[in-house]
Amino acid sequence: MKKFIWPIYLIFLQKVDSTNQYIKRITLKYMKNWTIVWAINQMNGKGVGKNHWNTEKGKNLTFSIFFKSIIFPINKGYIINFIISNAIHKTLFIYNKNIWIKWPNDIILLNKKIGGILIENNVLYKKIYAIIIGIGLNVNQIKFDEKFQASSLKKILKKNFQLEKLFYELIYFIQKECFLFMTYGEKFIRNYYINHLYMKDKISFFEIINNNYKHKKFTQGVIRNITKKGNLIIEFKNDNKLYSFSQKKIKLIF
Repeated sequence: MKKFIWPIYLIFLQKVDSTNQYIKRITLKYMKNWTIVWAINQMNGKGVGKNHWNTEKGKNLTFSIFFKSIIFPINKGYIINFIISNAIHKTLFIYNKNIWIKWPNDIILLNKKIGGILIENNVLYKKIYAIIIGIGLNVNQIKFDEKFQASSLKKILKKNFQLEKLFYELIYFIQKECFLFMTYGEKFIRNYYINHLYMKDKISFFEIINNNYKHKKFTQGVIRNITKKGNLIIEFKNDNKLYSFSQKKIKLIF
């Protein structure tokens, strides 16, 4: 195991409703930086919005990180998503090169979702002073409800993974990515994130959630870039113009 940049404080649980909720129930003022809650069985994992993260006991990685090393302005909250997404990508890239980041916070392997990130910020005086990062990664589970269109490392790569080894690899790369951001700044991690965006510069099919644009609810377009606010830039096929979308305003169908 590689040496961590900062010490971690691991809370290991056999069962919990949600690792993010577990951290929230503890007074954040007294919680140490890099406290990590890892659960073998997460009963009610949350995704973005009303989404849920369903997993089988003991077959996947479900954990949350409490983080307060860097204070962000509210409008820069997307940076932590870049950091975590990049770190997961770099970890899994070791095992297979066909790994991608689906904007804003999903991990894709060979066109199947295998992981997701839920970031919850604590704000004080217009600054993000503490962050809870929830990570779910499908590892050794092979049976999934078809409606979730999910898969796992084992199902795709046809091999078992040691959960503990993979867990510590992820933490190492997350810390390393934080260090790279603190050393080289936003542009460095932004470029990596953009370069590994799923379906970038390829014709895709989108659902526009809040249709204030002069386009159909379902339309074709191409992902071109990310704005300085972390929004997705899409060039629609019917007019070849660039449009910016924030999270929950557009969905990549395929």
